[in-house]
Amino acid sequence: MEQVAWPAQHDALDEVPPPCASTRLVGHERAVGEMLAIARSGHHAILLDGQHGIGKATAAFHLANALLSGPLPPGDTLPAPKPDAAIHRQIAQGAHPNLIHLTRPQNDKGSGFKTVITVDEVRRVQHFLSMTASADQPRIVIVDPVGDMQRGAANALLKTLEEPPANTLFLLVSHGASGLLPTIRSRCQRVRFETLADADVAAVITHVGGAVAEPDIDRLAALAGGRPRHALTLALYGGGELRDSLDRLFTAPRFDTALAHKLAEVAGARGNDTHNALLREMMAEMLMGRARSAALGGDRRNADRIAAFQQALGAQWRQADAFGLDRKQEFLVATQRVHALMHGG
Repeated sequence: MEQVAWPAQHDALDEVPPPCASTRLVGHERAVGEMLAIARSGHHAILLDGQHGIGKATAAFHLANALLSGPLPPGDTLPAPKPDAAIHRQIAQGAHPNLIHLTRPQNDKGSGFKTVITVDEVRRVQHFLSMTASADQPRIVIVDPVGDMQRGAANALLKTLEEPPANTLFLLVSHGASGLLPTIRSRCQRVRFETLADADVAAVITHVGGAVAEPDIDRLAALAGGRPRHALTLALYGGGELRDSLDRLFTAPRFDTALAHKLAEVAGARGNDTHNALLREMMAEMLMGRARSAALGGDRRNADRIAAFQQALGAQWRQADAFGLDRKQEFLVATQRVHALMHGG
């Protein structure tokens, strides 16, 4: 079978099928059962809520595939899309006439993607819904993630949700429903997706992770915090080695300037957004782990101090990105501050 050309997406991982092309969904049995019940009830909008990278978008596309393939089968499980089926190939190519997928669009000029889902994207949905539906199939709108919408885009989507066309299903993927417009949340049936067990994360790595060495799979699954996408990112971009280096840096009694500079070179390399994001996330996880340990040990004051530090550090990084500051220098300063905090500074 020839390789399907996947649509370009802002969060694509090298050689990993995007959710629209995935043929396997691991875990989430309860959430899938709830989705199916809502779809059978005829409700027009489902909010798939949970942490980033745990399989929500994959579940949305699997449900879309099942709905566009005919009546939903009985039971609480979704059939896996068939790789050689025409409907699956159309969906994977972004070419099915009854499905539209909204995510961050490509920039108008040059390479890369916009940082938000624009109101123009929602207007595409409105045009899509104004056209005559194909055959007797439902029309499906997937927004991934709905939290990336501009305010104007969210308001435009809300108008469509308030008066949905017949035989239309909205599947809104959310990495945190608290940030959405309350009026959007109120028009959706919410399905909560939980992080996966390490064994399920390991199964995802084995299925789509390519040449990941078997001895590394369990460790990557443990580091991923129940998020298969994070595990795959770690596998593809040397996350295990980066985590080892951070552990050495922050556990050493004295700050290792040479090691910090090596990591800062990685974080600040031009065009290396993935490694920079990985290092930042790992540092945040280490800080929150330290805060949890302090809280469990009864030292609530120290736990609050570390948590506040982590939040301030995240705000500092967002500001640095917004102003285009030197990432290498920002990361180096951050490692010095984190080391000092972890050693009583």
